[in-house]
Amino acid sequence: MGGPDLPVVLELVNITKKFPGFTIGPLNLKIADDNILVMIGPTGNGKTTILNLIAGLIKPDSGCIVLDGIDITHQPVESRNIGYSFQKPNLFPYLNVYQNITFGLKKKDKKNKDYQIKNLVENMGISHLINRRIQGLSGGEMQKISLARTLIVEPKIMLMDEPLSNLDDPTKRNLRVEIRNVLKKQKIPCVYVTHFEDDVYALADSVAILRNGRIEITDGLRSLLSYSNNNLSPFLSEILHGGYNYIEGNVVGSKNGITTIRIGSYGIELLGNHSIGSNIGVLIRPEDVILSMEMVKTSARNIIKAKVVNITSNSDTALGVIDIHLRIDYIHLVSKITNESRIHLGIKKGDYVYAMFKATSPQVIREAK
Repeated sequence: MGGPDLPVVLELVNITKKFPGFTIGPLNLKIADDNILVMIGPTGNGKTTILNLIAGLIKPDSGCIVLDGIDITHQPVESRNIGYSFQKPNLFPYLNVYQNITFGLKKKDKKNKDYQIKNLVENMGISHLINRRIQGLSGGEMQKISLARTLIVEPKIMLMDEPLSNLDDPTKRNLRVEIRNVLKKQKIPCVYVTHFEDDVYALADSVAILRNGRIEITDGLRSLLSYSNNNLSPFLSEILHGGYNYIEGNVVGSKNGITTIRIGSYGIELLGNHSIGSNIGVLIRPEDVILSMEMVKTSARNIIKAKVVNITSNSDTALGVIDIHLRIDYIHLVSKITNESRIHLGIKKGDYVYAMFKATSPQVIREAK
């Protein structure tokens, strides 16, 4: 999940917790070093409860929780060295930003960590706020400060319970990028709970799907997105193919406002300037992927030969719209077209077609240098 050579930081072994009319588990889960695991599932299926079990806020009825090779199942909260970020930041209004961030440090540690504090606030984009009072800060700024306060004590693992749910969309987009980058720079693994599709795409190295108190599937993000809809649960299909294709690749060129990323044996062009060598994740609407049986002249900068691996119905099928599932090297791509167009073009399962989309279609949602 985090790569075969990475050590396991956290492991849940046969964890169960019973509530009236509902049981969590048995749960078995491993979090590898430097891995961001995004946990999704319907409301009320136990996502927050799992975080509380890991943190020690509640105790399991059976099973064990292992952190860095040590059984912490019955350890008190304060001795676990686990960071926990909640939906609403809990800051001290009588302290300024610096005092809030360093609250959990002893006086001698503050001096020893001056360099780390400086780096962390720069990475979080809040260095200009360091002497400000809490009053008057935006929700996004307060969430960053809360996260910085948790990270500065160097937790062995971070737990995050929908920390962006109360923020506006532009702030969410910016914070997703910053949260992923800072966790990677600090090399801190994380379990991130959400039910938002964009959180999955922007943050996850791997994904765990929780249904009815049990983990239905756990896999790497790219592996999950390479499956056809026939291999996905209805909920997973709804979340991860709810409206976008997700692809990622390395930047191999960037000039005059056009960036090229390498996807398998193809180069895909998109708008914007991005650093060569960085890894870019983009979303493409299925409606933007136009199909042709032959190579044609078009204004689309991206023309890719792909194999039709499946043709399925979707929520718009009653309106005459269907999904064409394409395989491009190791990538799964969906095009949404009318069934009338499919019949006119003569597209059948097993055919090779040309998938075309403009450079304006890919929306960058993840970038890691």
